[in-house]
Amino acid sequence: MRGTGEITRLLQASRSGDEKALNEVLRQMYAALHQLAASQLHANHSERTLSATALVNEAYLRVFEGQNTPDWESRMHLMGIAAHAMRQVLIDSARRRKAAKRPQDVGRFSLTEVESDLAQDVDPNALDVVLDKLESIDARQAKIVEMRFFVGLNAEEIGALLGISAATVQREWRMARAWLLRELDIKADT
Repeated sequence: MRGTGEITRLLQASRSGDEKALNEVLRQMYAALHQLAASQLHANHSERTLSATALVNEAYLRVFEGQNTPDWESRMHLMGIAAHAMRQVLIDSARRRKAAKRPQDVGRFSLTEVESDLAQDVDPNALDVVLDKLESIDARQAKIVEMRFFVGLNAEEIGALLGISAATVQREWRMARAWLLRELDIKADT
């Protein structure tokens, strides 16, 4: 996606009724999310039921499930909404796999970040519950977790979107990770 200022300008123009600006934002959002989804799914070997296109399309539909266009304020707000929608799609996909007649080994939720940073597979219901709980305790940490897990952004990218330093993102991530480990009752590999 273009720079933060350009996307925010396009979003403001779209709120004023400029359909060309809205179409440009949506085109850029779709392309950026597709690229991120492809890299996340490529690294996530347990998620074999979704393609990058299916993941982004489903998230896109969730963002636009009402008849009105969401009232996005900025690029950060747009990415936050997209990250939350992708989180829900991936969790629902993991739930469907788990509920299948013969779930086999892929019946557990396993995103790359969850697997490497939390040290093992995570039950999708438990992950969804603890992320909602984290959001009620610290919305910024929850947003950092969503952007890292479900969109695959790094600390610099998250910091730019949230208007904080990469060091602050790393510090918040460490606190959120420790909290997630405790809440999910997972022993960290150190």
